[in-house]
Amino acid sequence: MNTLQRRANFSQTYEQMPVLMLQGSVGERIYRNFTRQKPEKPLGLAGLYYSENGHRGLDRVFHDYVSIAQKFDLPLLLHPYSKVIDRELISGTYYEDRNITADNYHHCQSIVDGYPLIREKVFIGTILGFSGDSYRPSTGLSEEEAYALHSKTTRVLETMDHDHARTGLSPALPEAAGAARALSETTLPYFVSFLVRRDGKLLDGTWLHDAIAYIDSATEKRPPLFYQVNCVHPRNMMKCLDQKPNRTELVRSRFRGLEANGSELSPEELDNAGTLHTSLPGEWADDLLRLYTDYGLKVLGGCCGTDHEHMTQLALRIRGVYDQLGL
Repeated sequence: MNTLQRRANFSQTYEQMPVLMLQGSVGERIYRNFTRQKPEKPLGLAGLYYSENGHRGLDRVFHDYVSIAQKFDLPLLLHPYSKVIDRELISGTYYEDRNITADNYHHCQSIVDGYPLIREKVFIGTILGFSGDSYRPSTGLSEEEAYALHSKTTRVLETMDHDHARTGLSPALPEAAGAARALSETTLPYFVSFLVRRDGKLLDGTWLHDAIAYIDSATEKRPPLFYQVNCVHPRNMMKCLDQKPNRTELVRSRFRGLEANGSELSPEELDNAGTLHTSLPGEWADDLLRLYTDYGLKVLGGCCGTDHEHMTQLALRIRGVYDQLGL
């Protein structure tokens, strides 16, 4: 299949399948088990590919998640990192002449190619990172500034082979809207990912319903495929969705995914935590599957604090859904 066909196949799979599996933790897991240090600027997480321990970590986690998908015969979404950067900022470095986004994509693709039984069901996308600190919404950009910044990346992604893309972990509506507008001008299927509190709001105080309504309006010609949340525990996500302003048909029909944190702590508590907090894998997966059965979510995966066991338990439960439906 060519790139446009793969992108169409991703959208069709999303529409036709009852539930899809997202990857588990990548950057946080690599920090925890391989590098033991925060990614260096200016490349950030996209620079893991160029360090020995970072590269080993990427190998490990992507092999891990693809092998789980193959074991349970499930569609899987992977998100290798991307970076479009002013070349002056990396002048004189090893990667000054590298295509950083392409290097990360092709590395992930080479891993997927090693699993012929599942590779046609593995969709490789990428993430448009939030410009500031995801736990501090005031550090983000205005909508127009975000549109200008993220358009640089989306123009590059349009020429590449990614199946899909999503916005970064967005605690504030303006940057999420600007990034969504930039993605809406490509042929990439895309979705928008927020960071929310259990009170039903983004960290900037916007109700989840209102954020979805605004972005759908701002991208009317080609709106997101769906909306999701990152780095929030399934139980906190249920509390968010149970808030009266979010109990709407719009949220029910458009909010469809969660990359779930392993901890029930609030975003602020997690940001300041010195140790790892995580639920037991089986309990975590049970909570996550309830979001499918009771709330209609269909794209489920892991974020900080999740690992092989969490994703195996999630895959086991998703396989159960497929078996019940005869898929």
